[in-house]
Amino acid sequence: MNPTENSQSLFNLPASPQAQREERGLESAQFPIAEGNQVAATASTSGEVSGGGTLSSPQSAERASSPPAAMGGESSGEASGNQAGEVAEPEYPSQGVLNEKIVDLVRFLLIKFRRMELATKSEMMTRAMRDYEEYYAVIFSKASECMRLIFGIEMMEVDPFVHSYFLYPALGITYDGMLHGVVGVPKTGLVIIVLCIIFIEDNCVSEEVFWDVLNSLGLYAGMDHFIFGEPRSLITEDFVQEGYVEYRQVPNSCPPRYEFLWGPRAYAETTKMKVLEFYASIVKQDPRSYPEKYAEALREQQERA
Repeated sequence: MNPTENSQSLFNLPASPQAQREERGLESAQFPIAEGNQVAATASTSGEVSGGGTLSSPQSAERASSPPAAMGGESSGEASGNQAGEVAEPEYPSQGVLNEKIVDLVRFLLIKFRRMELATKSEMMTRAMRDYEEYYAVIFSKASECMRLIFGIEMMEVDPFVHSYFLYPALGITYDGMLHGVVGVPKTGLVIIVLCIIFIEDNCVSEEVFWDVLNSLGLYAGMDHFIFGEPRSLITEDFVQEGYVEYRQVPNSCPPRYEFLWGPRAYAETTKMKVLEFYASIVKQDPRSYPEKYAEALREQQERA
């Protein structure tokens, strides 16, 4: 499967308040984490990045990239003789092989982000795309999309002559979370997902609905996730301590119930409009396609001006 397949349906944002009430907001959302087991790379304590999963086994990749056997019992000599004078068409690499190269590039970019180093085109081609340099454009495009959707890391070209790129957390967020959960893996993507859930659910989401959404993405309280670690402590402790999330008891609830809101650092570093635009860019829609949320984000933007 393509690592960014179905990227246009990563979120199922309700198109209307009625749909939002009926669908319970983002309970059936499809966030990038659901694709994480195919493109993610996890960091080891040694400082390097080891693969958290591959899209196809080396054996299947070898099979996909090897030439087909001669048909009809012809020997290779007979086959080549029969095809004398014909010009062989260039063979496009299989999707499995390209996916492996995308994963390799994601791993390389995660190392660059951790080391706070620029990533250059020549280095990416040498380190992650050897023998597949001609497919640089598609591999780079998919890898950068994975970095953004899963890890919340943007890439900005800082030198168009050598094509060097600076990697930084998206949406103005200054937290990368690499010291929390699985050490060395950026958690900005999870922060963005949490902020999106809260924003779409009218800026305050019950703990039950919140975990229903995360459960659908393969994140379960009390269970380690191979990219992020144990999500409950990460969100209710680390994200709260960092100021991105407020986790509070519902007033007068008995037995006690809890809810999630944006924290003060989230309001200080990003905006509802940025979160909505991030979502809209994923599903390739105009933010105005969601008029109520757009109007709310616009009001906040005008109030800050």
